[in-house]
Amino acid sequence: MVAPIKQSHHQNPIFDALYCEEERFDDPKLEEIEKPPFANHDFFWEEEELKNLLIKEINEIPLIFDEIISDSSLKSARNEAISWMLKTIRCYAFNASTASLAVSHYDRFITSRCFQRERPWMSQLAAVACLSVAAKVEETQVPLLLDLQVEESKYLFEAKTIQRMELLVLSTLQWRMNPVTPMSFVDHIARRFGFVKNLHWEFSRRCESVILSAIADSRLVRYLPSVIAAATIIYAIREIGEEDTVEYEDQLMIVLRASKQEIDDCLTLILEAMGGLIRKSCCKRKFDSIPSSPSGVIEAYFSSDSSVDSWAVALSASSSPEPLFKRSRAMSIGLANRTT
Repeated sequence: MVAPIKQSHHQNPIFDALYCEEERFDDPKLEEIEKPPFANHDFFWEEEELKNLLIKEINEIPLIFDEIISDSSLKSARNEAISWMLKTIRCYAFNASTASLAVSHYDRFITSRCFQRERPWMSQLAAVACLSVAAKVEETQVPLLLDLQVEESKYLFEAKTIQRMELLVLSTLQWRMNPVTPMSFVDHIARRFGFVKNLHWEFSRRCESVILSAIADSRLVRYLPSVIAAATIIYAIREIGEEDTVEYEDQLMIVLRASKQEIDDCLTLILEAMGGLIRKSCCKRKFDSIPSSPSGVIEAYFSSDSSVDSWAVALSASSSPEPLFKRSRAMSIGLANRTT
């Protein structure tokens, strides 16, 4: 019974057409498409998208590097906040795009007029809010605001306080929720890289790993996202061990319009950060004074004029946000009393 069925397949013109289509995959001419690392019809078909990214990048250039580097207290607060972000990102397996976006939001906010440096809790609250906003943009599943604070930090904030800070951050950033980040360019190049070689996922994974390892280094703020992306991509290509590495690097500099010296400097910095030269010191937490609470400050801000300029005078004094170690100790005492 098998033979007649097999014969009827050959007599059916529909199956004949299918067999012809399958044979075309053996055409040796198709192998020529994979030879050039950046073939014009593969690499430049999304030229308009790349052009828009580069234009948007120039328009969003933040003049924040000098401010972050020159202010030791701001730099220290940034290191601590981003360290917490990265721990939380690893805990929930968020992607590198979420990390890049959260750090971008945070850097732009802490260098704005709305950021109160004298409030020791504000940096942590901003970190939680920026990560929450970024996760809502990039992730398909986002934990509750209280659950987002699983990693150790000085303060634990209520959900309504974080929500108000989210609005403050977004209004300060003029609701630009999707700025250009290094991952914007990495994602773009990764798609094109996939047309050339069957290494798309390996390439993307290595790039994400590099960015997550180096993003906490405040010195990276001096470079444009395209330059950081170029340095990251070059590192990943070298790690993969591509034969056409030099040609890839030359094409990247042309396409991303970045200088070799700038990319090399950025790559050196990334290698230093990944090599462990940038370490965050673990300092003892001191609570010398009682600051105004985040709820009080943000409540005053939203009850006053809606403009960003009004933040400077929108302060009110109330109780301090409760440090986590005090809250944990209080809960332990409460449980002990119940059992006695």
